[in-house]
Amino acid sequence: MSTTLYGRVTGILIVTAVVGLSGCASTATREAMLVGAPATKNYPYSVSVQTRGGTETSATTGSTVSNEELKAAVESSIMQSKLFKSVVQGGTGDYEITVIVTQLTKPVFGASFTVEMEAGWALTKVSDKTVVLRKVVKSAHTATLDDAIVGATRMRIAVEGAARKNIAQGLQAIADLGALDADARSERGQAPAPTPATALTYPRTLSGQDIAAHFASYPSIEARRGEAMPTRQAPFTLRIRGDGTVERSCPRCFTPSASGSMVVKQDDAQVCFDWRRVPYPASGCFKLVQTSATDFQMRGVGFETVINYSVAP
Repeated sequence: MSTTLYGRVTGILIVTAVVGLSGCASTATREAMLVGAPATKNYPYSVSVQTRGGTETSATTGSTVSNEELKAAVESSIMQSKLFKSVVQGGTGDYEITVIVTQLTKPVFGASFTVEMEAGWALTKVSDKTVVLRKVVKSAHTATLDDAIVGATRMRIAVEGAARKNIAQGLQAIADLGALDADARSERGQAPAPTPATALTYPRTLSGQDIAAHFASYPSIEARRGEAMPTRQAPFTLRIRGDGTVERSCPRCFTPSASGSMVVKQDDAQVCFDWRRVPYPASGCFKLVQTSATDFQMRGVGFETVINYSVAP
């Protein structure tokens, strides 16, 4: 009898927890995701914002981040911080920010809710489609019983906090860009900021920011794998698109054409590829090493694959 009663009570508690988390769930709001701190830069350009990967809140999903609210939060944060001169609609600005939510991890139940968010951020110069920044931003926020007694409200606060911190990191990465500073000085007729003349030594491993700038300057490269077997050295052309997608053309391969995605993990100084339905070149993350003034190698992280290519001086 006591075992049956215990089981029934446990079932009631679980149902109550689920209802508390999802039955009254509300979406994260733009006001709560707004970043209030001023940016460290004020760029004299207009910018537009597009967001993808968000979802609408429902009884089954619980509190989430919608594309509409995330877009509005990023736009309002830019205007409040004055990071850019103005925010425009429809991709008509000087630059375009793209934010793609790739992961939103939420707990099922508990007294404290920690929500983790991962999003890909990209900044593109509209005039020539140059990708100035491509970065994966990870953030997390914990809401406790001190924030809200009701579970659904506590979950929404945790989701909003994770999104707010993600926006703050993404905009700070844009504020730290030197490329936009150089463009601004050029448009104002000022001389570029002097840089000390230092002799480069090779090989040198490129930083995350250097990798992003490198592929923005060379969106199409002719490469080959570095294995000793000639039959596995089929040359291929790698084309990098402004939306984070990549294409591989390899006439000598069993599958001549392939596509996938590319992300530059600036904090880890790695470029990562995810190819669909083809093993060549390998999917995974690479360090980018410059071996001479014009020669580069992508060296696999955790696996023995080397991709060699050269660029025009």
